[in-house]
Amino acid sequence: MDKRSVFLKIYANLPVGSRNEIVVVVDEQPMTWNSVWLEVNEETPLSKKILEKLVDLEILNDE
Repeated sequence: MDKRSVFLKIYANLPVGSRNEIVVVVDEQPMTWNSVWLEVNEETPLSKKILEKLVDLEILNDE
């Protein structure tokens, strides 16, 4: 499964209240699960950077 699909699966299973919590900081900008979802959903150039960072933090598995 690709990183985007893994993220979307994790996001779908998060409690709604947790989605406003910061999950990653990219380019000194803190990002919540919701803001990451927006980037990933639109497949922006920033989303690739975010997904790589989530793999580095072991939040996502890149296998």
